[in-house]
Amino acid sequence: MRRTASRVVIASTALAAALALAGCADAQPGDVNNGPGYTDSVSDLLVKIPALQGDPCRSTQAPQIYPNCGRYVTEVANVVDAVQAELPDQPSLTTSLQNAVNTYQSLRCEIVKGTGSASQQRSCPQALRTIGAELDGVDRKLAKLPAGS
Repeated sequence: MRRTASRVVIASTALAAALALAGCADAQPGDVNNGPGYTDSVSDLLVKIPALQGDPCRSTQAPQIYPNCGRYVTEVANVVDAVQAELPDQPSLTTSLQNAVNTYQSLRCEIVKGTGSASQQRSCPQALRTIGAELDGVDRKLAKLPAGS
């Protein structure tokens, strides 16, 4: 009985040491930060933009749900630089998208509890509609790029 307990302790200690050393590998997933956000190629954008287009924050529900759209707007903000890099000849598109993100964030739309101010009730849903329209424009432009860009 003592031998079995001793073997269990030794095996547990060896396992714990192996797991601890495994965490010391030179390269861990996520060690490389490609900069703001995480979308940095056309292929990423071809997945990310349609996902953002399907979000309810850009729907007709926006006037009711805009306080819950902070994460959505942050996700959009994360792709603006990549869009600008991939569509450098479309500065008005990326500027309009960034301006709509800035409007939503500067009005602090995501922290509204209950009924927002008159400005928030008017401008927050409008910012979300603009984001939606600009994402549609980005999607159309990306679809015209040659495959593998």
